[in-house]
Order: sequence, then C-alpha cells, then structure tokens
Amino acid sequence: MSTAVLEIEVDADLKERAEVVFEELGTSTSRIVNLLLNHVAVLKKIPENLGVPPVPCVDDMTEDEFDAMIDEAMESVKSGRTVSAEELREEMSEQYGFNF
Repeated sequence: MSTAVLEIEVDADLKERAEVVFEELGTSTSRIVNLLLNHVAVLKKIPENLGVPPVPCVDDMTEDEFDAMIDEAMESVKSGRTVSAEELREEMSEQYGFNF
C-alpha cells in the first residue's frame, strides 16, 4: 500500500483536544482520518453519527466545569462577542444542519 500526505487546516485547539482523546483510546489522528476516508470511499456517504456533537448537559458537569462555562459566556457578552438570534440560526444551520 502506498501512502500520501494529507495537509488540512483545522482549529489548533480542536486538534489538540482530539489528539488527547485519540491517545486515550489507543489510536491516532491518522488512523481516524483513514477510517473516515475509507468509509466515505466504500459507502459513498458521510457516516450518519458524525452529525451534531452532543450538547454539554449541566447534569454531567462538575460545579467547576459549569462555573467555567458560565464565566466564558459572560466574558463573551462583556467583550461584545454576541450575535443576533437570526445569525445564530444561520450558523447552527450551516455548521450542524439544524433548521429552526
């Protein structure tokens, strides 16, 4: 089997967080990308379970995690990083396929 180098741009923080999980699972980014590409090539579709990532549930968070989430949201508001409801609908539709 010959190999090819695939160069893609991803969010650096996302890459780092995913690599931590892959290491915990005993696999690698390369292996996961190969699995995805093989699935798409064979079945000619994107796996259905790659849809919307799960929304954090307050019930599953520690108090510190919840506080950090609230602090981050408050900092966003204070710094003016807000969007209108319509902009949010459009972004959610584009990124996750939500249709409101």
